This record gives sequence, C-alpha cells and structure tokens, in this order.
Amino acid sequence: MKYLICILLLFSINVYAHQPKLINHSPSIDNPVNVIFPEISKAYYSKLTGQPHYYVIQSEEDFLFYTSILSPKVGEDYTWFSLEVLDGNQNLIYKADGSKYNWTAWYEPYARDWYWKGPEIGIDSGKEFQTSFSISAGTYFIKVFNENNKGHYSLAVGEAEFFGSNLFEQILTWAPIILYIGPYMDIFHWQKFDIRAFIPHIALLVLIFIFYFIIKKIFFRKKRRYFAS
Repeated sequence: MKYLICILLLFSINVYAHQPKLINHSPSIDNPVNVIFPEISKAYYSKLTGQPHYYVIQSEEDFLFYTSILSPKVGEDYTWFSLEVLDGNQNLIYKADGSKYNWTAWYEPYARDWYWKGPEIGIDSGKEFQTSFSISAGTYFIKVFNENNKGHYSLAVGEAEFFGSNLFEQILTWAPIILYIGPYMDIFHWQKFDIRAFIPHIALLVLIFIFYFIIKKIFFRKKRRYFAS
C-alpha cells in the first residue's frame, strides 16, 4: 500500500507543477480569496460571471511576489483578462493589461493541457516566464477582470514548488487534487474527457478490491478453522 501511495504521489507531482485550487464562488473586494504562503506556486481556477474577482495576500514579512494570468484553450479564439495589484488602501501599484497583450498558445506538458498565455507581473528572466521580485510586508489585493467580466481563467501566484515536507502532508495535499480537482478542471474548464486523469481512481479501485479479497480470504480461513474445531 505504501508503495502504491508513493507511485500515485509521484504521478500527481509530475502532472502538476503547482497546487491547483478551485474557486467556485465570486470573491469580491469585501470577501476575497485568502492567498496563504504567497511564495508557493499555486493556480486558482475560476470563472468570471459578471463581477471582478479579488485575491488578498497578507504578510508580516517581505516576500517574493509573482502573478500571471492564463485561460483554458478550447478553440482558436481567446478571452483576455487583465490583472491589477492594489495595496491595503486599494491604491493601484501594478497593472498587467490583457487587452493590449499578445496572448499566445502554450502547452503544459505535465497536465497535457493547452492554455492561452496572458500577461505577468514579475521580473523578466529571459525565459518563457518571468520570475518573482521582492515586495514589502503588507496587504495586497490581486484583481482579475476583463471588459465584460466573463470567462474561465487560471490565476498563478507564487513561484516556489512545494508539495509537503513528509508523506502525510503530501497525501493531504494531493489526494483531493488527483481524485477531484484534476478531473473537474478537465471537464468544466477544458471541456474534455481524458481517461488518464482517472488513472488514480482506477488504481484506488484496484487497491480496494485487493484488500477486499485479502480480508475475505483471511476471514473465511478463520471461519473454516473455527467450524473444523
């Protein structure tokens, strides 16, 4: 069982380079999504339904900041999104204008998904993506919006990859991702069905059946010995 869990964890870590989070409501400026550990790479998947979405970072120490926006590629047309970073008094300090950005198709090989790659707020690294920069302690809001405040998006925050410091933490982190979040994103954000997203479910069912037959065999063996005596 331990080896199977390790295999599933290795599979999931290779599939996702960040921690995906599903946001199924419309976070407002008064009730934003709280971004915990902003330096750790996370991707928030959600859908604008008429209002901008807000995320908040509250840090008592200086930290490394990075954010970018992508949208699922389900066709040749894309929906642009813009980003704004506001301070604790809701003053604008950074902006990434998606309406003027050259959105490009980008393939994420680990999860096997196509995105439209949008603007970033970071430092040019000379690579495909920008990198983090140091920002002072305080409260910051990230605003996601577009002209009509409509459409599916993926908001990336942070850059450092972290999956848990031990096996127990990794199980708590990845179990909901591989059993629920991954298939949900495929169906509702990419509008596709990928059987490979259900490999962990198949492996779990196999494990349950193996345990069932082992327990059944042990139980009936003890039962036969009891009646034989």
